[in-house]
Order: sequence, then C-alpha cells, then structure tokens
Amino acid sequence: MQIYLIKNIRIVNEGTIQTADVLISNGRIEKIAPQISSPGAAIEINGEGRFLLPGAIDDQVHFREPGLTHKASIYTEAKAAVAGGVTSFMEMPNTVPPAFTEELLEQKYSIAAQNSLANYSFYIGTSNENAAEALKVNARKNDICGIKIFMGSSTGNLLVDNPLTLEKVFSESELLIATHCEDEKIIKANLAALKATGRELTAADHPIIRNEDACFESSFYAVQLAKKYGTRLHILHISTEKELQLFGNMLPLKEKRITAEVCVHHLHFTSDDYARLGNKIKCNPAIKGPSNKPALWEALLDDRLDLIATDHAPHTIEEKNEPYEKAHAGLPLVQHSLLMMLSYFQQGRI
Repeated sequence: MQIYLIKNIRIVNEGTIQTADVLISNGRIEKIAPQISSPGAAIEINGEGRFLLPGAIDDQVHFREPGLTHKASIYTEAKAAVAGGVTSFMEMPNTVPPAFTEELLEQKYSIAAQNSLANYSFYIGTSNENAAEALKVNARKNDICGIKIFMGSSTGNLLVDNPLTLEKVFSESELLIATHCEDEKIIKANLAALKATGRELTAADHPIIRNEDACFESSFYAVQLAKKYGTRLHILHISTEKELQLFGNMLPLKEKRITAEVCVHHLHFTSDDYARLGNKIKCNPAIKGPSNKPALWEALLDDRLDLIATDHAPHTIEEKNEPYEKAHAGLPLVQHSLLMMLSYFQQGRI
C-alpha cells in the first residue's frame, strides 16, 4: 500500500490547530511530528496553507438499502459522505424490509462490508410487536450502535406507540436507545384541524402539523422513561426551543446518560424558507419557526445539545415534487454538513 507524507499541514484536532508533518502508511496515520524525513517510497504532498481535519461521524443517516435503491444505496451514499469529509456513519433501520431482526441487520453489515467506502454501523429497528427480537442484540452490544425507536409516525409499522413495548425496551436494553420523538396524537389532531378548513395544504403547513408541542411531549416521555430505568438515551434531531429545557450541561459528556443532537438543517433553515423551497425542505421533525433557530444554536454552543448530525434522507426529485401530503420527507445532507459548519466557523459562529 502507498506511503504518503504530508508536509507543513495545519492539523485541527481536539480544539487545537498546529502545523506539522503527517506520515501515512498502510492506510493509517503512522506518525505526526514537527518535521518528518521522507521515506524513499513516499508520495510527498505540500500541505502549506491547508488544513487537515479528522473525519466527521454522522450518527443518523438513511442510505436506503435494501429495498429503496432507486433513491440511493450504501455505496453511493457512503461515497457522498467521504466526499464531504464524513468517514463514519450510523444508518437507520427504515429500509425495505425494515431491519427488525438480527438476520436482516446482518444483511446490511454484509452489504456495507462489500460496498461502503466509509466506516459504518447500523441500528436495529423496533415495532409494537418485535421488542423481544430487538432486545436480542444485547448480546452484541459492542458491535451495534443502538436500538432505534420511532416514537413519531414513519412508514410501514415502524411507529412504536404501545406503552408496554416502550417500557420493555427502555427497561431491558443494554444498548443506547435512539429516538425519533414526535407525538402521533398531536400530529393527527393538527392535520385534521387543517384539513377541516377545506383548503389545499402546502409545505408551509408542515411545522403547524408537526409543531413544537408534538416534539416536546414525545421527547418529555422518552426522557421520563430513560430516567425511570437508567437507560442510555439519545434523542435525535431536536428542532424546538421548548425541548431544550429537557437537557443539561452540568455533567461532562462522557457522564451523561441522556444526550441530544441537532441537525444541520434545523440550524440553517426556518419556516420562512418554505415559501422559497417548498417540499425540498420538508422533513420530520419539521423545520420550525424563526425563534427556534437561535435557541438551538445557543444550546449547541453551551453543550445542552451534544452533537451535530444530518438525518441524511435522499429521495428522487419526482418524489419531492409531489403535492405536499404525498411529497416524501427528508433532505440529502451527508455530503454538505462539514462544509456548512466550516462556513459557520468562517463567520465566527462556532
């Protein structure tokens, strides 16, 4: 395997920037030092004026394989991830069929072993009927990133709204539980109220249907369950100011049992952007009103929110161009997240 020597590169790592040389051998960083003499067989790269960053990790992506490969595949989306500086991903179970069993989960690992250009892990999914099956992965807790629970509506039978199922998974899981939190009853009531007006719904109605209360009530319920059982809980894609009261910054990250994330689109867009972009920014949970965006930024910077993800979810343009109620929800972001955050760094935001 080729040997590379990068000279005079500015290395960004763990809060510091230092200029050094980097020797890469057999696909691994072998040495970092102020000056490294070139091995005879090395390809030398002049890094002067450039930056070298660790690969980013995206803990929430939807790569669509198996079953939805007309949208994307593990190969194409891992390739996009690496092109954007994301070198590790954790992929969600809502494929076709959903990854509800160890066998189906292992099929994903096999596909990734053959085709992924990035490091990978996969969540096992839950439904109202498969808690016992999902909990079998306790035996593989060092190999699997977690159990995913859709506590808000999704496709097929991925919604988990049976309290007994939730109690069982939260009380018995030895793995991290990652939740999509939106209250289904509130969503349905909001949708019914808007439909009763008789007008055609548009993307601008999305944050009214999937509003702040729907997110808060579901996140609050998940936090209550986690505290009751001491569960390791991670709440995905926080999108509202109201939810932020559920999270603290008094403990170091490694000591937290309950963590939360924000996605780049909730840091970047507001509901004002539906007029311009329509269904292109339709996603679940919805991009909300303008007052939420600065609150999310504040919580990210003061460590109430613990990481940044994308919820990368590609669709065809035809699927996004359907009328609002049929248009698919999700944005393709894995290639852009690091560049977006670097842009905010240049602006002095982070």
